[in-house]
Amino acid sequence: MGNYNRNKNRSTQKQLELEYNGQQNSVVIDRWKTEHGSVYAIKTEKKDIFYVRSPKIQEIEAYQPLLQQSKFITYNIGLFKTCYLGGAPVPNDEATLKSIATQMMKTVEVVVSEVEKL
Repeated sequence: MGNYNRNKNRSTQKQLELEYNGQQNSVVIDRWKTEHGSVYAIKTEKKDIFYVRSPKIQEIEAYQPLLQQSKFITYNIGLFKTCYLGGAPVPNDEATLKSIATQMMKTVEVVVSEVEKL
């Protein structure tokens, strides 16, 4: 009975590992967290997973001219490619790239603050 449970756990673990193309284990993700702070997983309906970190101020500012030119998707694609840590290979097809890129603004970390007039 003990071997059955062990094999079942291995089978379940393998299935989880194969659930998404590019799925990383917790050791890799923890290393990324240590190096970069927050790590985010962007998953697609095609079962691809892409890991990104939050963009830094300098990186956001570097792509600002694209926003001034109303190139919002290109801006987000630039942030995605800059902040990409691993997972499935960066896609070439526009539909997937646009989908992933639109999620990048959710990775920009902000702290809520307020101003009080005294």
